[in-house]
Amino acid sequence: MTSKLISAATVASLLLLTSLAATACSSASSNDAASEEKAEATDETSSAFGLSDTKIVGSLTYGQTSSNTPYTKTPRYRAFKFAGNAGDEIEVSVKSNNGDPVTWILDNDWRTVAKNDDASASDTNSHVKVKLPANASATHYIVVRDYWQDPMTFKVELKGGAADFVSGCEVDADCVKVDKACCSNYGSTAIVAGKEQAYKNSLACPAPLFCPLFVQAPDYSMAECNRTTKKCELVKPKDIKCGGFLLPAAQHQCPDNYNCMHSPGVNPDTSGTCVQFCGGIAGFQCHDINEECVDNPNDSCDPAHGGADCGGICKTKTP
Repeated sequence: MTSKLISAATVASLLLLTSLAATACSSASSNDAASEEKAEATDETSSAFGLSDTKIVGSLTYGQTSSNTPYTKTPRYRAFKFAGNAGDEIEVSVKSNNGDPVTWILDNDWRTVAKNDDASASDTNSHVKVKLPANASATHYIVVRDYWQDPMTFKVELKGGAADFVSGCEVDADCVKVDKACCSNYGSTAIVAGKEQAYKNSLACPAPLFCPLFVQAPDYSMAECNRTTKKCELVKPKDIKCGGFLLPAAQHQCPDNYNCMHSPGVNPDTSGTCVQFCGGIAGFQCHDINEECVDNPNDSCDPAHGGADCGGICKTKTP
């Protein structure tokens, strides 16, 4: 009897252990499923996105917040379109009172630029800050789904702005002259030195690049720092206030073949005007078709008295 009782107790113990093990396995399986779901929610790649499983529910511009937007798991994602260029610094906040949003920023090719699941350890809303890389299209997407793919409502707030390539200069040496567009025959602009590559990337020039055949007139403007606004700007030679009673580093300089001149009787400590040199042995021509080469009254060379090779200056043509 004793041996039978022991056997029964042993069987009971084994049954209890089996039940506990089954419960543990069930719990482990549940945890594994949750882990797999989180991995799926946070590790999706660009291959997971496309129009077939994404519903575009609206468009946003910088500074806008969407209305309350409903989400269900069919189709799997909701998306807002927005326009952004390379270098734009954007900030996206996705908030829900009854869900757990996961958010991706995609370019026009549906490639992931950035993503976020939880804004912080204590906040299950999404928050993404990113600088947009170069892309041939300005179209981008804010893509949202619920973490568990449960029904929810959410709002999207989009902040951002174009990259600033002109602010932060102190003197003209802080500024450089660059091509304004992908093709050099579309003119020039001035930006802060050191941002040349970032500015070029922001143009998102296509490859291969085909430029029109027209020839742009030479641009003799100078990249200057506006000491009032601390911004780089391109200034035409006739508008440059050169020289003056300033430290050399703070003086605006004239382009090549231009001289800083003051009208007779004007205090040389004040700013002068950039005037193009012309004539001379090399026979320089005036860049502006509305100007003509005349004798320079400030030199001792007189073309009327043997100075056939006197250099002149460009002045507006007289009627």
